[in-house]
Amino acid sequence: MNDPFKVTQVVTSDMIDHNGHVHDANYNMVFSEAINQFNYIHGLSLAERKTLNYTLFTVEEQTAYLSELTEGDVFTIDIYIYDYNEKSVHFFSIMSKQDGTNVATNEAMMLGIDRTNSKTAPFPDHFAKQISHYYDHQQRIDWPKQLGHRIRISR
Repeated sequence: MNDPFKVTQVVTSDMIDHNGHVHDANYNMVFSEAINQFNYIHGLSLAERKTLNYTLFTVEEQTAYLSELTEGDVFTIDIYIYDYNEKSVHFFSIMSKQDGTNVATNEAMMLGIDRTNSKTAPFPDHFAKQISHYYDHQQRIDWPKQLGHRIRISR
């Protein structure tokens, strides 16, 4: 099994909110950027998207905040593919601190889009092959309870 695609970053001062930890919007920005990096490396760079007149849209996402990050903390995002088909991919990403503490999880459903008509379209062959290969060879994990989590108020 292959290690997951990883992105490592350091929390900078501009990411901090009035509570002294990373602002919730910044979690979503770094998760989104990590998935972008994954897609760029696996066959859908910005240049390839322009040439193919094709892109990916996020159509659904869910972030669970499990712990705090503060300025100077180093974190890593591991990206997994939970499921996929010919024109959609369900990413599950786990953000953790250097000590292994899970900080947040993020689920994102992305659809392939033909830019000529702004409609869903199958992935380009080279990207589809990369997604399939990654899925088949990714490290197997026990999916965290946050996967598919439904927001509800406890009674």
